[in-house]
Amino acid sequence: MQINVKKSKCLRFGARYNCNYADLTLQNGDRIDWADSCQYLGVNLVSAQSFRCSFHEAKASFYRAFNGIFEKVGIYASEDVVLSLVTSKCLPVLLYATEVCPLLSRNLSSISFALTRVLMKIFCSRSNDVINECRAVFGILPIKQQMQIRKVRFLQNVIDSDNTVAHCSSVMPEANCCACVTRIQQMNAILLKE
Repeated sequence: MQINVKKSKCLRFGARYNCNYADLTLQNGDRIDWADSCQYLGVNLVSAQSFRCSFHEAKASFYRAFNGIFEKVGIYASEDVVLSLVTSKCLPVLLYATEVCPLLSRNLSSISFALTRVLMKIFCSRSNDVINECRAVFGILPIKQQMQIRKVRFLQNVIDSDNTVAHCSSVMPEANCCACVTRIQQMNAILLKE
């Protein structure tokens, strides 16, 4: 199999992630360089002490999508229409792959702030109390709850999958698989109450 060295990068995760290493050399003499970050399947991976993802590009894409919508319909459409477009077109861009990427509290705050700023622009208010009331009236869940719902759905799809590689029982011992299913059922019950 041919490896395209122009599109390939090496990342290191772990205690020695920031040490200098020699470039990897292929049999044909081509070298693959080490990088601090790279994009894979739309997710920006960052070399760090543990597995990390960067959401900077996702936020930039979210703002771009929102500004495109708001420029076209923001003045003419009601807040309800704009919010419907934001939740259906922009939020998926912002929340892409949050089900599987480990999130630090600063990542969660940053993603939440992006949605809050957009809501402030839609409702022409800088008050958090006003924005929280608008969230309640229009049924916009906080980002943390939206991420929990996405994670539960993702895990449920993995459990229900016929794919033996992705299936819960192939990854975990039998006892842990039952614990995984139980945990998902508990999370579903909690989310339904809220």
